[in-house]
Amino acid sequence: MLTPLIVIVTLAFIGIIFIPVGLAALSASKQVVEVVHRYDMDCIPDQFQNDKVAFIQSSATNKSCTATLTVPKQMKGPIHIYYQLDNFYQNHRRYVKSRNDKQLKSKTSESETSNCAPEATTSDGSAIVPCGLIAWSLFNDTYSFASNSKVVEVNKKDIAWPSDKDHKFGSDVYPKNFQMGGLIGGGKLNASIPLSQQEDLIVWMRTAALPKFRKLYGRIEADLEANEQVTVTIQNHYNTYSFEGEKTLVLSTATWIGGQNNFLGTAYLIVGSLCLVLAICFMVLYMLKPRTLGDPSYLSWKRNPDGHY
Repeated sequence: MLTPLIVIVTLAFIGIIFIPVGLAALSASKQVVEVVHRYDMDCIPDQFQNDKVAFIQSSATNKSCTATLTVPKQMKGPIHIYYQLDNFYQNHRRYVKSRNDKQLKSKTSESETSNCAPEATTSDGSAIVPCGLIAWSLFNDTYSFASNSKVVEVNKKDIAWPSDKDHKFGSDVYPKNFQMGGLIGGGKLNASIPLSQQEDLIVWMRTAALPKFRKLYGRIEADLEANEQVTVTIQNHYNTYSFEGEKTLVLSTATWIGGQNNFLGTAYLIVGSLCLVLAICFMVLYMLKPRTLGDPSYLSWKRNPDGHY
């Protein structure tokens, strides 16, 4: 039974717990160091500024470009490399369904292409592995890094969830007829490597909930010092120009809460403060005008000797 005292104590307890958690989350988020560089416009030559789609679709144009990133603070490894896409709706219902989980998991089901149209089979009817629009639109921009005339190695191992590698993508399933349909999409896959080891594909196929998202590309295990100049060579192949999308390269450190995210800490602070304020208001009202609790026993039903209640 909720009494005023129980309500006050409960709200105060929530506030006392949530406020320190929110402060700790905000503090951890502020410790994250990020370098963000949007490159989709910078990597288009001046003569193609009015026809970016023609540039990205042409096989004769040089897609390589360079950018120089300045590290604002010391970044201790591992430094996470993300690519960020804007205005890309991976949450579209038809896009999300355009895959076949049985085919991805087992070689015996490689002919299973249901839900994969229009990227289900080639012109001669052969099954595409992996089929569907998600795999077909695989992100295929690449990045290489150098600092002080030395190559900065990028570790691309263990960038996908272990549960995805172990349970959703088979170790005996190999790419077959991929990007050989009527329309060529994004990246290609090495046909000699099983899907369980194609981590770029596994990361990409965990679809994002929002049209602006980041996906892990790799990690730099070394430290980067403050004001250090990092040169990035970008192979700009992915076509976001057809739908007015944006591409951004992000270097980020991480803390116990993950990457930079002020929302979680702010949400904890707002909820905790609101509960604490409500607890104080209820306590003041209860002290100024206490509500006398009555005896509810008269509400119980009793049977009279004559049989009536």
